[in-house]
Amino acid sequence: MDYKIKIKTNQQLLDVFKKIKNSKIDIPNHVSECFSIEMLDLDAFKWFSENLKNIDGPPLHTLFTEDNIVLPSPPIIETSSEYKENLRKLKERLKNKEYDAMTKNVDFRRVRLPEDTISYQIKQINRQLIAVLQFVISTAAGFLFGFMGIELMLSSTFDLGFKLLLGIMCALIIALAEIYFLAKKLSEYVEPPLDLNGKVHQD
Repeated sequence: MDYKIKIKTNQQLLDVFKKIKNSKIDIPNHVSECFSIEMLDLDAFKWFSENLKNIDGPPLHTLFTEDNIVLPSPPIIETSSEYKENLRKLKERLKNKEYDAMTKNVDFRRVRLPEDTISYQIKQINRQLIAVLQFVISTAAGFLFGFMGIELMLSSTFDLGFKLLLGIMCALIIALAEIYFLAKKLSEYVEPPLDLNGKVHQD
């Protein structure tokens, strides 16, 4: 794709170019080709502005307007069929979920959805509590490793302040890694909402 800015010629530019051509000034082939297709690149436009002075032509800013400037546009990427299919399935699942929520009070068979049962809620809470507990245990284990483990491995004695510093550093490194996995695990239980255009938004 060509990302260069181009200048679209008009009748005034073409008339001035004819005057330059009639003044027997050597015209590069590239410039002639640009004027023949009525679209100048920056090199041809620079050559035109320099030779405009040789024929005492009108000021350059009077020969073109903003409409003559053609800016490059980014390529349009078509949406993949896999994305469209996933979006269709997500819309269908959300519609079915909304329909079940609306009709559960009418149809006795839909009074109890899996999300409405106590066992389902308890399982969800247990999963989240386990994930948080794993984060706390991993962080505590990292602190103990830095506070006591390094001292035992090196068979030497450190000051209390230095041991605390090592423990906090190890715990902080493990906590940063665990926060990522904890957030990723907890986000699995959140349904990504759709906007009016059907696009998925996730905080």
